[in-house]
Amino acid sequence: MVKWREWAGGSEAAGRGRTLATDDDALDRAAVLLDAGGVVAHPTSTVYGLGGRPRPEVDARVAAIKGRPPGPLIRLAASRDALIEALPGARWTAAARRLADAFWPGPLTLVLEDGTDTGVAVRVDPHPVVRRLLDRAGGLLTSTSLNVTGRSPARTGREVRAVLSEVGSGAGTVGWLDAGDLAGSAPSTLVRVTGAAAELLREGAVSAADVARTLSAHPRSPHPVGGSCR
Repeated sequence: MVKWREWAGGSEAAGRGRTLATDDDALDRAAVLLDAGGVVAHPTSTVYGLGGRPRPEVDARVAAIKGRPPGPLIRLAASRDALIEALPGARWTAAARRLADAFWPGPLTLVLEDGTDTGVAVRVDPHPVVRRLLDRAGGLLTSTSLNVTGRSPARTGREVRAVLSEVGSGAGTVGWLDAGDLAGSAPSTLVRVTGAAAELLREGAVSAADVARTLSAHPRSPHPVGGSCR
């Protein structure tokens, strides 16, 4: 069962510790909040995430809650085709397609070239709550791990409450799709794919060896540069 809870600017009266809806009703309430520009804490296959609709003002709210400067966040979708449609400027190289085929849905985030300095980070996550939320939220979410910058990502209900308890009054209402404690897992592995190269930015739930093996298994796939996938 997934439960819906809300925090409203740090107010003790906003559903804190109290179930406001369950299952489909919970997801419907999450979608309404997202449509209104709100942010939602949600489970993923690795850790709890925090995100909303892919809008600059939403990214800025998420960054403020995490206590970090604004910057690009991961785009979550239900399929690679959905990402291709939603992000037409993203460049899907042979290496990117190979990695997506091997590890999606799963805990691998790809950073693709899109004409910007930073590129765009994308993932297809298998958690059923995320996939049901995507069905109600236009097929694309912006997301990042739920934690204050410098601290470990939240995986349990207790850890989610600890993060949300620090949300200030300027954040407005923050929703939480409470799917219970998540199984212990490292965050997603992060790989940047540019041109004919793949660079490991962060090793996580998918090992560097598996990334390198997947790329080298295909005779036309480029090898990771600079030994970065050790």
